[in-house]
Amino acid sequence: MADAGALTDSNPPQEAPEKPKTAKQLEKEAKKAAKLAKFQEKQAKTSEKGNDAVQKKPKKVEEKQVITYDIATPAGAKKDVAGELPAQYSPRYVEAAWYPWWKKEGFFKPEYGRDLNEDNPRGKFIMVIPPPNVTGSLHLGHALTNSVEDAMCRWNRMKGRTTLWVPGCDHAGIATQVAVEKKLKREEGISRHDLGREEFVKKVWQWKNE
Repeated sequence: MADAGALTDSNPPQEAPEKPKTAKQLEKEAKKAAKLAKFQEKQAKTSEKGNDAVQKKPKKVEEKQVITYDIATPAGAKKDVAGELPAQYSPRYVEAAWYPWWKKEGFFKPEYGRDLNEDNPRGKFIMVIPPPNVTGSLHLGHALTNSVEDAMCRWNRMKGRTTLWVPGCDHAGIATQVAVEKKLKREEGISRHDLGREEFVKKVWQWKNE
């Protein structure tokens, strides 16, 4: 009688035949292959576009024509605004020739040749406003705010009112203090109380001078 070892060596176990795939499995594999092919096609197109972009020459930037006010206007004379305005806004066109006329007409003087002790029948316009707080670098918002205030004063002067725009200063500095406190908390994890008054003031000046 042959031993078990001999039987094992002479008759190795055979692998079970692979089961045929179901229709559902075949459909799933087909969808996966189609999706992969679509992705590869998209990647190839993207690569081609990138190569085309590198090879294309940069477009020439056309210089915009600067529209200017060419009507001869003597210094101090009122600008002629009867003509048609240009289709595109041009600061050089709009602002030309106005300043000498404003100056000649006295639009920068609140008294307009009157005695300030006498009442102006057209009224008064007085505005007290501080400059921007030191809360960071100056930006367009600061210029816009001051431009609006300046326009308000000029308009009231042109209406004949006694107008005065008094600049001031923000002596409290609360907004500046808040900005520095946030910076200290964000970067160093400390508060003004941790530093003390004198050291905190030094930090404020240091931040302001940066």
